[in-house]
Amino acid sequence: MRKVIRDPIHGYIEIDELAIAIIDSAEMQRLRRIRQLGFSYLVYPGANHTRFEHSLGTYHLMNVLLDTLEVAKEEEKELLVASLLHDVGHGPYSHATEPLLKKFTGRSHEDIEDILFEQDAAEAESSATSIAEVLEEHRMDKRKIMGYIKGERASDEGERELSKILNGEIDVDKMDYLVRDSYYTGVAYGVVDNIRLIQGLDFAKGSLVITEKGILPAEYLLFSRFLMYPTVYNHHTSRIAQLMFLKAVEHFIESESMSEDYCLQHALALRKMDDSEIDVALRNAKGYPREIMERINERRLFKRAVYTGINELSEGVAEELNEERRIREVEEEISKKACVAAKYVIVDFQGQKEEELKESAAKVVVDKPLQGRGQSPRAFRSLREVSSLVSMLSRVFRKNYKVGVYTLEKYREEVKKAAEVVLWR
Repeated sequence: MRKVIRDPIHGYIEIDELAIAIIDSAEMQRLRRIRQLGFSYLVYPGANHTRFEHSLGTYHLMNVLLDTLEVAKEEEKELLVASLLHDVGHGPYSHATEPLLKKFTGRSHEDIEDILFEQDAAEAESSATSIAEVLEEHRMDKRKIMGYIKGERASDEGERELSKILNGEIDVDKMDYLVRDSYYTGVAYGVVDNIRLIQGLDFAKGSLVITEKGILPAEYLLFSRFLMYPTVYNHHTSRIAQLMFLKAVEHFIESESMSEDYCLQHALALRKMDDSEIDVALRNAKGYPREIMERINERRLFKRAVYTGINELSEGVAEELNEERRIREVEEEISKKACVAAKYVIVDFQGQKEEELKESAAKVVVDKPLQGRGQSPRAFRSLREVSSLVSMLSRVFRKNYKVGVYTLEKYREEVKKAAEVVLWR
């Protein structure tokens, strides 16, 4: 039995019996209630699309890509399942809760062993069939699916790096979310010719590579990502709301917990919530969590006291701020100098000073001419080596990153003066 789903990005998406069973699971249905772009809807009102839609789009592009590559049937099935499940581990508001979940549970959204292997089945209250049960029924290799989601290398050197199709430098995940996020925000930067790019991907010596015909669409993909980061993903308003929310949830978990074990249990419970459930929990809480959630809902956000490029900081400061512990210390320093409660000071450090576009390291297969002897065997080059555009983007990518200090409007001047002393010492 096969069905089709109408998608505004890809048209009709065809799904088979296995995909239908996975989609109907409670874990996948939760993704309908997880916003893809977290708090970007506060800037772009149309940005209300979900992880569910993105998962379907990734599944569709995986199908298209597998049609162009020679992959064994069993591996095809596992890759398709992995593409459908790759985001099922996200907490509320997607990446907004990722740092908190890592802090308390040590897991990222890719660590979904508990979902695939149903370690906490005894606690399940839903009567719907679980993902683990579906995979068992269809005799799927859960370990391989897990490896594909995490982008792990094949254990056998001779095997092809199939995981890179889903989680690599150029993958179907990015192909979908860049176009989808652009469409729903109304930002005209996500123009990527996915079909042409897919036709320009191949395997060579076991590695996923870009062929000559794929270089131009790969450049478009990286240029799109370069523009989408400052415009959408790191827009200061959505960053402020995200960090306010993160601070409120952390305060909520720690105030409700009597020990580290209780914190862990609350964080694990958070991982199973959707956006509405955590909203309600924070609105029903007392004190700071409730205040912050009300501010976000009414769009009474913190304001920028300082907002500048990370390259503008004093020598050594950017390197220090790579550590979360140091960010917390800087918040404390600023709050003390400004005589403002630490809970009303947020330091936002968006990226490492020397970070480059990791996608620029994607392998490109080229024919290197030899003098008087025609063409040599195919050789590998990085995308940044064969494309002057990608080389330039890779060098200037870090210039898009900012450091921000946010606070309430009434504390703006005091916090600005204190932050300038701490960050430009």
